[in-house]
Amino acid sequence: MKKHYLGVDIGGTFIKYAKVDEEFNIINKWKVKSVEFADKDGFYDYLCSNMGDLHEVESIGIDTWGVDFGLLDEEGNLITFPANYRDSRTKGILERVSKLFSLEDLYLITGNQIMEINTLFQLLALREKNPELFYQVKTILLIPDLFNYLLTGKIAVECSIASTTQLTNSYTKEWSEKVLDNFELSRHMFPKIVKEGNFLGTAKPELGLGDIKVINVCQHDTASAVVSVPSEKEFLFISCGTWSLIGTELKEPILSKDAMKFNLTNESGHSGTTRLLKNCTGLWLIQELKRNYEEDGVNYSYEEIANIASLVSSNKCLIDTDDEIFSEPGDMRERIVSYAKRTTQSIPNKPEEFFRCAYESLAHTYKKTIEEIEIVTNKKFEEIHIVGGGSNATFFCQLVANITGKKVIAGPGEATAIGNIVIQLISLKKIKDVAEARKIISNSFNLITFMPNMK
Repeated sequence: MKKHYLGVDIGGTFIKYAKVDEEFNIINKWKVKSVEFADKDGFYDYLCSNMGDLHEVESIGIDTWGVDFGLLDEEGNLITFPANYRDSRTKGILERVSKLFSLEDLYLITGNQIMEINTLFQLLALREKNPELFYQVKTILLIPDLFNYLLTGKIAVECSIASTTQLTNSYTKEWSEKVLDNFELSRHMFPKIVKEGNFLGTAKPELGLGDIKVINVCQHDTASAVVSVPSEKEFLFISCGTWSLIGTELKEPILSKDAMKFNLTNESGHSGTTRLLKNCTGLWLIQELKRNYEEDGVNYSYEEIANIASLVSSNKCLIDTDDEIFSEPGDMRERIVSYAKRTTQSIPNKPEEFFRCAYESLAHTYKKTIEEIEIVTNKKFEEIHIVGGGSNATFFCQLVANITGKKVIAGPGEATAIGNIVIQLISLKKIKDVAEARKIISNSFNLITFMPNMK
């Protein structure tokens, strides 16, 4: 019987599934909308019910976004629903934290970009605002580790997802005793950190999923996406989804003053590598604009959005895509108009003008971030690998090539799910290592190259 391997990528917009066979062919890929449920069992049942036919599936791996978490009590029960980072719980917390601990010292220990949404600051905000709930906590699990726990009953935290918390040492890749002690966080709340490829256990019999192996993949979605970058040399990557994560892969973290000034983050990758990157607003802007028009009764597909944006001959408005006014759900058109007025720019009016403004502004953010990475690494990169959903937008990829002046290689679009499965196959000794996997990916997927047009 042929064996299949299932990768599950849980995002804020979609849950994506991909299944490959022993010859590394994609048997099937599908996605369903991420929807809100009134209880944890509802979402969990929804996740499992959409896994499809599992009778030939040998293993499964789950990855998600970073920083968010679930809280377990003494009995191992979920105390409350995990909160999403896109709320206002942590507003203003950096100022309060800076009075207790130097933010520069915090960066030098953890290597993490200082962002209010990071797990450390979420935990401190929770303790401030709801101490009774906080002191019921026995175990903190990052989102993919929580799902793995629900699947197997086993508790562990994988290295790449742990590195998004602002609670680990960037060199040892273990929980930082200094950070935990300073903020009076109990070491016992944080489970053992395991490397990617760890066999966690099999699915619980009562789930009816069969004897499926659950493997700790690179559980931060960006870490999985970078695994599938089809390059045999040093590279820049843009993992383009709701967030845009722009960076490169290094052997060691970089904790320089410039790295901190540019707010670059050092996160753990496969095989002990470090991903030096910056979290920037990504297709979130496009998604919100799309939603805004849907509320008005106008339904654009993403292909239609790219097409109409490409017809704008001259965009006269650029926004700072990382400005906090764009970070929360709402009417992005109003916020873009407000930003344009504040910066004395031409004001977009038509849908195509709003979409073009968002796309072009994102490309300029990429250019600026790449320049910062080149300064910090003292390297010049010739090409950019765009992976994830954004790699499917031909207009956008060409725009990025034009604005950055660098060759862009787009694909695979399913990078996260593929990288997820690669780690499973390495764990099961079907593939030797990531280098071998990248050669297979390069030969197996239709990659598109975009050369810069400087006219």
